[in-house]
Amino acid sequence: MNELEKIAIRLKHWTGHNLEHVKSYEEVAEVLLGLGLEDASLKIRRAVELSSEANQSFQEALSVIEAKVEHVSDSHDCGETRNVHSSDRSHEHTHEHGDSLHHRHS
Repeated sequence: MNELEKIAIRLKHWTGHNLEHVKSYEEVAEVLLGLGLEDASLKIRRAVELSSEANQSFQEALSVIEAKVEHVSDSHDCGETRNVHSSDRSHEHTHEHGDSLHHRHS
């Protein structure tokens, strides 16, 4: 397992872990609201928003990493064109390999 794959696993873990925390935060915010502590509840709800923003950033980073891992797995040193799955057809690009051969994925 390479470093990018390890980081992808961490990002997935962080996202899942944050979602667990968000659920708890929302429960606390509701309790605080029920106790008449609207200001405190609003602060907790802001933490929910920030956690959601963090998760969005983690997901965006994960997408970039997964695209890079896919790109690297598409690379090969034989210079032949590699078959691309139908879901990847909109992702066209060229590769330059160490042997200066070029090919296009379409």
